[in-house]
Amino acid sequence: MNGVVEKIFPATERKIPLDRAPLSQLPQWGHWIETPDVIAAMLSPGQLEVNLLAPFEFISTRFQPGHGLAAFNSDKLTSYQSKPGGYDVVPRGTTYRSIETTGFCIILAFKPSLTSRIMAEYAHETTIELLPGQVQSSTKGSRLAQALHHFFVDSQHVGGALYLESLATLVMGHVIWYRSSVSKRLKAPDCLTPKQLRMMMEYVHSHLQSDVSLGHMASSVGVSSYYLAHAFKATTGLSPHQYVLRCRIEQAQRLLRTTQMPIVAIAYEVGFGNQSHMTTVFRKMLNTTPGIYRQQVTQ
Repeated sequence: MNGVVEKIFPATERKIPLDRAPLSQLPQWGHWIETPDVIAAMLSPGQLEVNLLAPFEFISTRFQPGHGLAAFNSDKLTSYQSKPGGYDVVPRGTTYRSIETTGFCIILAFKPSLTSRIMAEYAHETTIELLPGQVQSSTKGSRLAQALHHFFVDSQHVGGALYLESLATLVMGHVIWYRSSVSKRLKAPDCLTPKQLRMMMEYVHSHLQSDVSLGHMASSVGVSSYYLAHAFKATTGLSPHQYVLRCRIEQAQRLLRTTQMPIVAIAYEVGFGNQSHMTTVFRKMLNTTPGIYRQQVTQ
């Protein structure tokens, strides 16, 4: 479904005892959405006891205040408060221990593939390390948190894996700016806002049959073509043209699975100039042809 795997785990006691060895994986709690590059888990309000050794870069954000005792990479628990729009940062290989009462929150676990791409956008020659601790609440932080929340509550998960990974990219960039080894020493790349990103994705999906030009895409979100070309790549890891091709291939896959339309008709339906062009792109992206794909998924 839109490139995401979704699970909702049964309600259970959310406790990783502090007197045991720390857990080295994300506990399977709450509403879980996973893509090839990121895991996002939304937890409902309640009590938590956490003892975690982070196997990924972990960043969490809250929608309601939380409080308790916590320790970032330490055995000494100290008084702890979290506010909506703030972020907790647990870098890979460090520990987070807490006994806390929390409101709704979302935990992001960044897989190495996404982490590497984001770091490369911010520094080509400088090593960036996230620092354990908190990023204080801000207007930008709140907007990013709200966009993550909207993605979870949208039953269709509009934008799919790319949109969730793009939001995670924006969150990581926000954290790099305030809580990393290079905080405020690097110029942050231009990125789209969550609203701009969603508007552009909706525009592309509704115009796949037509000639989707960079200028039209830029106009749909009120920016210049130059800005869109750079900001979209920094936000998603794809150029606008690559994203359009990806959308066309995903739509072609759906039609091949669910209809008996001739392949040549599908090519025109999703915006390719001819069947040969679609086959070339299909083979490049999926390492197969439309005909073989249809045979495999309809057997």
